[in-house]
Amino acid sequence: MGIHELPFPIVWENNVQAGYGGNQAWFLQAFQRTAGCASVAGANLAAYYASQHPECRGLYKGDIERFSKSDYMQLMEKVYRYMTPGPMGFPVARQFVHKFLLFAGDNGTMLKAHTLFHHQSREGRMRFLKEAIANGNPVALLLLKHRSPKMRENNWHWMTITGWAEDADGEHVIVSNLGRREVYPAELLFENHWGNVMRMVYFSVLEP
Repeated sequence: MGIHELPFPIVWENNVQAGYGGNQAWFLQAFQRTAGCASVAGANLAAYYASQHPECRGLYKGDIERFSKSDYMQLMEKVYRYMTPGPMGFPVARQFVHKFLLFAGDNGTMLKAHTLFHHQSREGRMRFLKEAIANGNPVALLLLKHRSPKMRENNWHWMTITGWAEDADGEHVIVSNLGRREVYPAELLFENHWGNVMRMVYFSVLEP
């Protein structure tokens, strides 16, 4: 029982909380707002690692004690230049891994990727994210297709898993999605069904 949640970036604007992580609606261009979810997930990871690991400080140029919306938007734009989406967005997880490692390396940070790209049971996916969270690593989740009407708005979309929780109703997954903190039942999100297609990746910091 309990909540296992990382100290994820809270973004502020004029002393008001603007987001739990970034929001693609903040982008200036219309296409970015439509297809920039991978860049937001990458920015979330970068801001988190910069705030938690001194050796990752180069990933984020702003104040890591209090994330401002303006600085976070600059980071999103920077990551977007690495993860520029095409007409279909940015739906290839291996490309996300490649581009994020490139972005990190160009900014003085060495990371190792851990992936779960093949079909996996709910229990397997929970083991993967629990291991990531236990070791202080958020998880980028690409939800390509989900059969539940409750998940329709999140199809073909990147989100950032920031923790998990357990109560009398079972296990739940905590995510940053469009700047909001959302909680989904693991039984729903990771339902064992061939019609649900998703990819998961997290990164660990390599010692210099």
